[in-house]
Amino acid sequence: MTGPFVFKVRLKIADLFHQANHLETFTTALQKAETLEHFVLKLIGYCALSYSDKVRWLNSREKSSPDVWHEDDSGLIENALFAGALELDDVQKYAKLYSKTIIFMVHDEEWFNALEPHLIALPSIRIFSVEQVWIDDLVAALTRSLHWDVIIEDGAIAISNGTDYFQTDVQRLS
Repeated sequence: MTGPFVFKVRLKIADLFHQANHLETFTTALQKAETLEHFVLKLIGYCALSYSDKVRWLNSREKSSPDVWHEDDSGLIENALFAGALELDDVQKYAKLYSKTIIFMVHDEEWFNALEPHLIALPSIRIFSVEQVWIDDLVAALTRSLHWDVIIEDGAIAISNGTDYFQTDVQRLS
């Protein structure tokens, strides 16, 4: 694929962890400086938080804005999800801005080992990782019309696109 990417997204989500089963449909585009890896991580993060009807998806890149988030009744962000590894300064800033900050990323042991000593002072940070090869396989299977069946379990995610089946363990790092 080349050029600007616009996707018609249809997600049939069975979230066994939160006991939610629903269908999400929307149209979205790959942002100007966004990688396909980031887009896929953001899409999976959306699936993970979509058990709430107050989940939101970032359509345009804004500084300090999460990729996916939950809002409370007054419109304040409760759960902020960022796709991909963040710098320590950003992690500390987001921990102050949001009541719960989630980092969803491909596994990077070196990054986590550098961050881990600082996590004691950041109790609102949750970090989850998946294997790089799983994300690479999902990126390779992207089409402009995404029809995914997603199953979320405690510690695992499976995605079927009608042709292929992708499954991975999700590791909670903090």
